[in-house]
Amino acid sequence: ADSADVVAAYRLLTVEEAARPMRIGRAKAYALAREYLDSGGTSGLPVIVFGPGCFRVPRWALMELITTGRVVRLCDAPTPHGDAALRG
Repeated sequence: ADSADVVAAYRLLTVEEAARPMRIGRAKAYALAREYLDSGGTSGLPVIVFGPGCFRVPRWALMELITTGRVVRLCDAPTPHGDAALRG
């Protein structure tokens, strides 16, 4: 995979950006993000927390949710292109 593909796969979206392709509102998206955190990653919108109020949604996890309905538990998920892709 070329570097542009790797960057695209690892892109992080804001919760509001993730809401658009799901065709839901901002409040519902944040509620789903909180559900994900409260459930230990078993339901809701997969997010990474970088600090208070700073949630990011991995693009690949959002695509998995949209296309299959499967919620990815990020701490257990393999990386989309393997760890070698991160090393360049």
